[in-house]
Amino acid sequence: MNKTVQPRILISSLKHWPRRYAADQTQARSEKRSVSVGLTQPPDPQLVKTDYVGPPDPQSNLRPYVRHYDENETELAKKLRLLRIEVEKWNMDFWTKHNKRFYEEKEDFIQLHKINGNDEISADQMSVFYKSFLDKNRRIHLMYNISWYLKNFDMLTLAFAVEVQNLLNRLRRKT
Repeated sequence: MNKTVQPRILISSLKHWPRRYAADQTQARSEKRSVSVGLTQPPDPQLVKTDYVGPPDPQSNLRPYVRHYDENETELAKKLRLLRIEVEKWNMDFWTKHNKRFYEEKEDFIQLHKINGNDEISADQMSVFYKSFLDKNRRIHLMYNISWYLKNFDMLTLAFAVEVQNLLNRLRRKT
């Protein structure tokens, strides 16, 4: 019988490990009981051979990327890489500001209830806050989603052009 580890158990056991940048696992495997996996600092983009994903940012809760680039990078591929970096920065900035605003308003809501003599706030009372926060920020979220879709479409079309360019270059090399 093939037994698999349940995701919940695996995730709960990983929570106790220090957050590190994803890296080549051969070094961690060679050490017998290495608890920390990966790198402690973001890797240098010029030295890595693949994209790296970092630990979640404390303010935005997004995982930052370290983008790899080749010395033979074409102008189109460079344009795609720079666009990805720009979009990731835009996304990180949006969620950092959004989460800051959310936690400030949540703290104000909690303080207001404490002033009124209600020390414990129920889940139902918090759901009222969550609903009002979402309603108040509906337009911002709508504009974010539209912008996000447009930026992703731009990246997809550029990525498609890069792949076509790579395919044509491979075909030229064969002939």
